[in-house]
Amino acid sequence: MSQPEDDVFALYREFASGAVSRREFMRRSTALGIAGAASSALGVLAATPGEAAVMQLAKTAAQQAPVNLAEWSYFWVGVNRAKLARGTVVNGEQMYVEYWAPAQVRHPYSMVIVHGGGGQGLDWLGRPDGAPGWVSYFLQEGYKVYLVDRPGHGRSPFHPDLHGAFPQRAAAYTGLERQFTAPEKAPMPYGPEAQLHTQWPGATGVMGDPTVDQVIAGQGGSFLTDLAATHAIWAARAGELLDKIGPAIVMAHSMGGPSCWIYANARPNLVKGIVGVEPAGPPFGNLRWGVTASPMEYDPPVADASELETVAVKPTEANRDPYRLLAQPRRLKNLQHIPIAIVTAPASYHWPYDHATVAFLRQCGCTVDHIELEKRGITGNAHFMMMERNNREVLQPILEFLQKNVTDKTPPGAIAAAAPRRAGDGDTTAMTLADQGFFWVGIERKKMPYGVIPSGQMYVQYLVPAQVRHQTPIVLVHGGTGQMLHYMGNGNGMAGWAHYFVQAGYRVYLVDRPGHGRAVYHPDALGPITPIATYEQIVPDFRRVARAPHRRWSGTGEIGDAGVDQFMASHNGMPQDYAMQMALWTKAGAELLDRIGPAVVQTHSAAGPFGWLVAEERPKLVKAVVSFEGAGAPLVPVPQVGLSETRPLRNVNGIPMMYLTAENSGRVQGPDIVAALTKAGARAEHINLKDRGILGNGHFAMIETNRRDVFEVIRGWIESKA
Repeated sequence: MSQPEDDVFALYREFASGAVSRREFMRRSTALGIAGAASSALGVLAATPGEAAVMQLAKTAAQQAPVNLAEWSYFWVGVNRAKLARGTVVNGEQMYVEYWAPAQVRHPYSMVIVHGGGGQGLDWLGRPDGAPGWVSYFLQEGYKVYLVDRPGHGRSPFHPDLHGAFPQRAAAYTGLERQFTAPEKAPMPYGPEAQLHTQWPGATGVMGDPTVDQVIAGQGGSFLTDLAATHAIWAARAGELLDKIGPAIVMAHSMGGPSCWIYANARPNLVKGIVGVEPAGPPFGNLRWGVTASPMEYDPPVADASELETVAVKPTEANRDPYRLLAQPRRLKNLQHIPIAIVTAPASYHWPYDHATVAFLRQCGCTVDHIELEKRGITGNAHFMMMERNNREVLQPILEFLQKNVTDKTPPGAIAAAAPRRAGDGDTTAMTLADQGFFWVGIERKKMPYGVIPSGQMYVQYLVPAQVRHQTPIVLVHGGTGQMLHYMGNGNGMAGWAHYFVQAGYRVYLVDRPGHGRAVYHPDALGPITPIATYEQIVPDFRRVARAPHRRWSGTGEIGDAGVDQFMASHNGMPQDYAMQMALWTKAGAELLDRIGPAVVQTHSAAGPFGWLVAEERPKLVKAVVSFEGAGAPLVPVPQVGLSETRPLRNVNGIPMMYLTAENSGRVQGPDIVAALTKAGARAEHINLKDRGILGNGHFAMIETNRRDVFEVIRGWIESKA
């Protein structure tokens, strides 16, 4: 068990045996942060004090124990620029990495986790029914976690200016159901193993089941059509990431599975363990180098994949697919010394052929444990096993493999050396959380000739502090062509306004608006996309702040500034139909508040109308609106007509609203917007940071050097008004 489970189990066992009183049991449960679960368990423990009941209740409670984080942040690798006719852009090959470090690290090497197929990193972040995902479990076990969005997926944006046309099809419900969520119900299942599927956490696993909506909302990423070129870019990103973070264990899934071999081939001395969760296979075919489409180091050497002659092999075990091995065995030079596990689920379409990947790796001199779940007593899982009802049970043999083959074999002092760094200036990303996770709102279904697709979905990532000191949560909505990362600092360990709100005791809900960030864009769902943002459009804001007398940007603010690169990497186009966007914001924002209750809504830049629209739609649930240099007049567009026709706000009477302006942003519309809000009945006021003695800031004050000073102005206003 992990340390939290150890502590909770010991307490539960002591209570069940009569060693501690009810009062002492609740006192210690409160200290562990599991008072709610413990209160529910009291009656069961008293009536059923057996070891099995104690163990199960303790495990359930431990999942609700606070997560004590030393770090939560992100960064981009591979931020390279390209020159288009319109200007300079990030070339689209960048890779997003979100990371967490527990306060107590108990393993020497971090986990680098790579998603599969058309998904993104959030495949590992939580279950579609809201239960914890493998990221949370690895943190509980004491691992540092680096979660990747491969280029062209999730937060690493796909844009036709860079990658060619969007895929002809968006992610459709029928494909998701057949392959992942309900293969046992498919008219033409992928094989007899599909009938063994029982572990989907939703009621039906088909369209209409809310858990299916929660999964498909995040699917649909894409990249280059040339698989060899794609894998070559993964190799470059792998080297940059591992060079930055140091030795790590790599775990990857499905179509992202070749990352296991690509990372190890790129940096063999920095990969200390590999876990392939049903990695792409079987060998050869479009994986010309065996298990990758890009070159691997063989011994004897191979100059071209055509030199790898193969022979057909017929499996001895029933219902397994035939496969190919090398006609003349060679060694995979950079993988031989790394412990490898391949994980296969019994109800997955991988079950007939994962054995071929295992056989190939073993032929090439690798040491491989094939974790076949049914042989471990774990049944009913399909390909999305990390999202299924028993996902913690599925993870257990992986944890045992890593403990035995990696942690237990590291030299003394390795774990101490892996301890997270401490911020020296007091500006830290550390947080103690009672809960973290994500969900989607605003999901609509749209019929296309090839099936039904999701449309209009908005991503919400939430952070609940262990000690909630303010009952009204904060909803943070990003601006322009960016994503919620604006509120997470500017990467590389910089604390942002999201951290500050949580540290101050607020529940925080961070939003990616439809078509931005994790809310994947596809034109079938959202129509044509605007051009990708250029440096020339954005740099003037940074240059102005970098050159001002009260310098609030630490870099040059020019093209070539590493901080500007990190900022630009998160930007993409947006739907061209602005009236449609605002209709989606209204719907999704209202649904969010219906779910979480009364909240303060804070917006930035082009998303300014989001706050006013949602206040108009849910006036009883919006306790205040903060707009940091929000764009546009606070009028409600009529979606059926467009921006040319508007109607005034009618339902915002008495709602506190603050419009915030920075000294050096060049934005001057604040007084006019506040006048319009006041006319509509809101209790609106304009605050210029200059009048508060906060000088030099620009339009992106949330990532400037005095961002905490600006945050305190916002926080003070909220606490006085809302």
